[in-house]
Amino acid sequence: MLTVVTVEDLIAKGFKVYSFSKLGTFNNCQYEYYNTYILKNKGIENCYTLLGSTIHNGIELIYSGEQNEDTFKNKYYNKLTELELLGINFPNDKIKASWVADVNHFYENFKKMDKKMLLEKHIIFEISDGIWMQGYIDSISPSELGKPYIDILDWKTSSKFTGKKLTEAGRQLLMYKVGLESTSNFKVNKVAWFMIKYIYVCSNGKSKVKKKMCNRGKWVKEMRDSLEKDLLKLQMETFEIELLLDKAVQDNNINCLPNEVRGKYWLEDCIVEYEITEERINEFKEYIIDTIKEIESKNIEEESEWIAVEIDSKNSFYCSVLCGHRKTCKYYKQYLDENANKFDKKTKKDGFDLFS
Repeated sequence: MLTVVTVEDLIAKGFKVYSFSKLGTFNNCQYEYYNTYILKNKGIENCYTLLGSTIHNGIELIYSGEQNEDTFKNKYYNKLTELELLGINFPNDKIKASWVADVNHFYENFKKMDKKMLLEKHIIFEISDGIWMQGYIDSISPSELGKPYIDILDWKTSSKFTGKKLTEAGRQLLMYKVGLESTSNFKVNKVAWFMIKYIYVCSNGKSKVKKKMCNRGKWVKEMRDSLEKDLLKLQMETFEIELLLDKAVQDNNINCLPNEVRGKYWLEDCIVEYEITEERINEFKEYIIDTIKEIESKNIEEESEWIAVEIDSKNSFYCSVLCGHRKTCKYYKQYLDENANKFDKKTKKDGFDLFS
């Protein structure tokens, strides 16, 4: 029989319990970690985490049957309005319009998946001698392989993952697999993300279904070239094609196009599987263990040991928008002072307040 372990029990025995987000904070910026977890400074929220929490909570409630679709939508739209009134803004109007268009499309076209789900499963497990991790798995559902196999699905409101970010995000899914298998009788078959901002535009190819991953809020625009080729095959006039496509892009649907074209395409939710390999699992474990060892090697009495991220144009978005201590961080304030002349009038006009 598996023994149930609680965070309180572990802390009482002198163990520290880490989360994936906690380690991520350390690797993003040690100084932010120091402020948050050593000094216990509360910090401030940002629009992405607040809206992300609203979306996650809504999905959990609708799949558990505690909320209907109207309430599901209304809570999200109310949160958008609330944040605007509170002045908790996106970096600029262009970024906001794109994000909102994508997520609004998700809500307006939401279809509940017809499958059993175990939601927000809390796991606590020992990944190595004395090193404990905890996390919440968004969704666990039965695998096509049957018992004891299951699939793990994680809801994501972020942009799609590529390169280094794919590896970083994949570690969290692998943590769920390792943690669940070490604390239950389940075996994990697949791990995947439900990418809320994206949609698969599907059509039949010669031998298999073709799928293109598009932003929900502008999927017709991203498919315009393909749609134009289809319309040209119908021997339509160029000016008529342009008028139809302009309307389709504006409406972000293809209802105005001829049946021959409309019937060729359909939309599917964007679920992206992350391949499980021994190499990736070993890399994930090394990442966890090495990060925790580095954290615990530092002197909590010496602020200078907790190094701030080197701020440049590539990561200033994190410091200006995502960091909870962006209003008080002395390193970010120094960066702003040193680069004040580089922030042009257009950026300020767009409402991108780098120290808000």
